[in-house]
Amino acid sequence: DTADTIELLAYAGRQINRENSPIENVVIDLSNNGGGMLDVAVSVCAWVLGSSTLHISDVNSGAQSSTLYSFDGNLNHVFGEKEDSVNDKNIFCLISPNSFSCGNLVPAAFRSSGKVTLLGKASSGGACAVQLLSTADGTLFCISGRYRINTSNNGILYSVDAGVEPHYYLPKASMFYDRQKLTEYINSLIW
Repeated sequence: DTADTIELLAYAGRQINRENSPIENVVIDLSNNGGGMLDVAVSVCAWVLGSSTLHISDVNSGAQSSTLYSFDGNLNHVFGEKEDSVNDKNIFCLISPNSFSCGNLVPAAFRSSGKVTLLGKASSGGACAVQLLSTADGTLFCISGRYRINTSNNGILYSVDAGVEPHYYLPKASMFYDRQKLTEYINSLIW
């Protein structure tokens, strides 16, 4: 189902990890990802990294929480198998100022892992979880909630609200979306 991001990750993983696969590099394009569901964001992180920890702090109380996530990439209800992740590949992630909220959280987690190379332009940030509210008459609306998404370095939580800088700056949009040019650029970084 192409509308199901988790199924798309599982499908991509099957293609990437298939027997005799020639795939060595994986590029994840978050350059126009304005955000989305937190459960999908942590699934992407766990799929890429093998496992991923989500760090949240309560801006009102100062309470902090860290939760470890894994991804069952081959959907067999067993976690930690080689087929569950692409973490043995060279991983690249495209980011831009259009990368916001969960489109910012994922590259922030990638950058703090040291396992993924970020390409593009700095993301726009966004670190607060969205809180859904309703008025008495049933009108629904969203506001930034009190929970802030963070990365961790040496046990210290850092907000990702300011955005994430790429490892390598891509000045032109044509470099993002011209597959041949992007492949040549990535190969120049690896070799």
